[in-house]
This record gives sequence, structure tokens and C-alpha cells, in this order.
Amino acid sequence: MTTPEVYTSLLRLALPWYISRIDIDVQKEEAHVFITHHHSKMACPTCGVMCNVRDHSEGERVWRHLDLWQAKTFLHAAMPRVDCSKHGVLTVPVPWAEPGSRFSMGFESHVILALLSTKTVEGARVLMKISWDEARGVMERAVARGLLDRDELVMPYLAVDEKSYRKGHNYVTVLMDLVGKRIHGVSPGRSQKSLEILLKKLKKHQLEGVEAIAMDMHDPYKNAAKAIFSIPQPAIVHDKFHVVSQMNIALNDVRKAEARELSATGKRDLVGVRQMILYGEENIPEKYSKRFKKLKKSELRTAVVHAQKEVLRKLWDCSGVREARQHFNAWATWCKKTSIPRVNKVVEMIRSRLDDVISYCKHPISTGPLEGMNSIIMAIRRAGRGYHHAESFGMAIMFFCGGLNLMPAQGL
Repeated sequence: MTTPEVYTSLLRLALPWYISRIDIDVQKEEAHVFITHHHSKMACPTCGVMCNVRDHSEGERVWRHLDLWQAKTFLHAAMPRVDCSKHGVLTVPVPWAEPGSRFSMGFESHVILALLSTKTVEGARVLMKISWDEARGVMERAVARGLLDRDELVMPYLAVDEKSYRKGHNYVTVLMDLVGKRIHGVSPGRSQKSLEILLKKLKKHQLEGVEAIAMDMHDPYKNAAKAIFSIPQPAIVHDKFHVVSQMNIALNDVRKAEARELSATGKRDLVGVRQMILYGEENIPEKYSKRFKKLKKSELRTAVVHAQKEVLRKLWDCSGVREARQHFNAWATWCKKTSIPRVNKVVEMIRSRLDDVISYCKHPISTGPLEGMNSIIMAIRRAGRGYHHAESFGMAIMFFCGGLNLMPAQGL
């Protein structure tokens, strides 16, 4: 049975608000609930002092509410305005919806759940029978609300990396709280300014509490940290996977050059080994076992560089900075003796950043957790069919990966 009492209970309406009438349109399958108020005095939305209701904003406003049975439900009300002696004439917010929204809090909460479930604006739009822009607006308000309500805890370990949001060189910079395991912020581009924008949003106590930042060897990010943090600055920890990946690239370059040389003499020793040599030695699949053992025993440059890559990986097993430095120096000397130019480039690249590489021994962090979110972030990108604007992509990342409290205050 549809009565004012039923809707009053469902809406959790309290004095001075009450339902004046309900109109049901059977053909359109719509229910229209008209709400008004009893009192001539209401609280000022700024100071809370009871003030005279001066008038109502022009025209009534309409909010979409949760469907009752199969009927779309709409709430109607004229917004009262109070005359506060201190703050002037102000519009009183209604208890069933947030300012600026044309949805009730209950309905908006269900849209948020639909967004989280479908991972797409389009999917939520279809489920909730609203427009794409309306669903997108719910997402934007949820993120804004969550950011305002977010705690300001100290984040001792951060990670930063770039993510592509569409084809071409279109990136956003992503900052992650490694301890809280959540994305803390996203900004357009992958420049020094991109990271500075995110770091400047941290409170003073948060900046002072950062102990280390994991990042790849992208110089603009390191420059941003130097520009924002006061001395003593947090440690920069160049991500070990990015460092090793540089050695893997060198290994593949050596393999390709040597394979061409062997092919010219009719030898096929390196045909089909590209994937095999990129594995860590402890992870070589059984199907490659015999061939890998044969490669190790050979005198090919590819075998030498693979061995050098494996020794470099042991750098991150060192117990301290001093041991790590000694390990690197011994490794670099070996590489120099083998005189493979492509490897020597990697040696010099690491040497120029050695302090930030071996700082891992004091702060064993990496961008791994951020890379681990790639599957979620790429799913967001695919579901959005590619984002045309960095701001839109960043907002979506914060919605799904920001660990924010997205629900309205009086949602579910």
C-alpha cells in the first residue's frame, strides 16, 4: 500500500518535513511525492541558529529516488530560504539529498554500487535507468566527497609512476600510499610539475613524515621530490624491476645482434630463445631446461650477459648499503672486463644513480604494488573505451582505487 506514512518511513523524514501528497501516474509508471515543511523557523545552514523562513527558491525542485515496485519515484519540494542576521539569506538544504544533486542519497548510493559492480559508467547507467552524464556526475560527486572526508594520516612510503590513458603519449602521474595500499592522487602528464602538483596537496605533517619514495629512473620525478621536500629529504628508491628491465633490454639487444652474426654463418643457436633468457634463472620453465643449460655452457655473448643480469639481480639481496655498493663495484668490474658496449651503458646508467638504487637496502619498497594495480587501472581504461582527458581518467582511478568513502552521509 502506497501512503504518505510508507514514504515518510522509507525516506526517514522528520519534522519539520512532511509529505503533503502523492501522485501516481500508472501509464508512465511514475510516483511523484510532494514534500513540504511545518515550521516558520528553520536552522541557518551556516551557524545553526533558528531563523525565520523568508521565502522559497523559485519553482520546486525534483529529485529521483529509488523505485517503488516498478515505478520511478520522484521527490518534489520547494527549497526554503532563511534570513540569518549574521549570514544573510541562505537556502536550507534538504535532508534527503546533497546540494547540487538531483538524486536522493539513497538513489545515489545505489548508482555508486552499480558503478563499482560494473566498472563502467555505461553499465551503471543502464542498470539505474539514468543518463550517461547523470551517472558520471554521481561518480564525480562521490570522489569529491571522498577526498574531503579522507584522513590525513602520515604516509611514510610512497610510490609514483605514470599510466597511459589513450594511444600516443598521453599519460597521468599516479601517487600511491604504499602502507595504506591506495592511490592518493592522480595528475595529468608525466613531468616534474605533474608530481609537484600531487606532493603540494600533502599537509605539512604528511610531507615531514615521508621516509622514502619508490620511482623509476625518470629524472623529472626525482627533481620534483627535490623541489618539494625540505632537507633532510626522503630517500629516493629507484624501482628494482625498472633497473633490471634495463639489463633485460640490453640482453635482448645483444641477443639480436649475435643471432644475426650466427645466422650469417648458418648457425641457429639463438633462434627461439628470446623469451627464455628473459626469465630469472630460478623461474626457467621445464620446457626450456635442456636448452638453457646448453646456453649457459656456451661462450656466446648472450650467455655472458644473461649471467651478468642474474648477478645484478642479487644486488637487492644484500643486507646493507655497504654490501650492496661492494656488490655493484665487483659486478661493474666484471662487466668492464667483458667489454660488451651495450652492457657498459647500463653499468654507467646505474652508477650515476647508485645511491638511489641501493637505498632499497634501507627502505625495501618498490613500485610493485602500484604496478599490481595495473590490471584494475587498465580495466578502467578499457571499460571507458579510452579516456579523452587526463582529468576524467584520474577521477575514475580515484573512484575505483582511491580507498575513498564514496557513499553519501545518509546513503545505505
